[in-house]
Amino acid sequence: MRKIPPMTARKPHHSSNPSVPNKYELSNMKINNINIPLLPVLGGVAVLVVILVMWAGNGFQSLRSESPPIQVRHDMYYQSKSMAQEGNSFFADGKAMRDHVPGTLPRNGTVYAFTTPEEAEAAIAGNPLAVREDVLARGKNRFNTFCSPCHAQNGQDTTEVVRRGLQKPPNLAAANARGYSDARLFHVISAGQNIMPGYADKLPEQDRWAIVHYVRELQKAPMLYAEAPAAAADSTGAAETETTEQSQ
Repeated sequence: MRKIPPMTARKPHHSSNPSVPNKYELSNMKINNINIPLLPVLGGVAVLVVILVMWAGNGFQSLRSESPPIQVRHDMYYQSKSMAQEGNSFFADGKAMRDHVPGTLPRNGTVYAFTTPEEAEAAIAGNPLAVREDVLARGKNRFNTFCSPCHAQNGQDTTEVVRRGLQKPPNLAAANARGYSDARLFHVISAGQNIMPGYADKLPEQDRWAIVHYVRELQKAPMLYAEAPAAAADSTGAAETETTEQSQ
């Protein structure tokens, strides 16, 4: 009967070529006689490569190109929403931008209770905001966003909407505009006047007062253009109804 020799641990086979590592040596590498696990090192390198690619991709987003962008997720580029001034057949009036809902207020909103400038002047003592750099900066920002499309950034120039047919608004540097009290300017911004809509439902009260301060800064500049008498006249009085359609 043949005797089976006892099993012994198999010794790793070493390649005769010292420059070629065997399979037992691939999982480790030796630097300065220190064994370093190879797989964690390769994993760390892979992570660094991924981070580098992501960082480079973010950097390329700021570069300008005439070529269409690479769209990885189309739903992020083409969202099911309406843009400002865009039409929407879902609503009966065809407008995507909706009017303020009567009887409602935005969160932290307030009710503007005055219907005439005389009521506002009788109830409002003056601008509650002090003339500070940050207030003027805020007023400029809001004026350029909401007012300049019609009034121009200096309150006097002809804007593109006027060139396209809108009635030119009054020059904010004109004598009658300079003579308005702060309360009257605030009322016009809040409730509107003639073809100008009110912004009480679009701008917080402090932003409207900041615009009043900024308009006063614009009025310190000389008047650049002489207005026609009808446009310069105050169109809020009952005796001047004929000028209503010519001024804003």
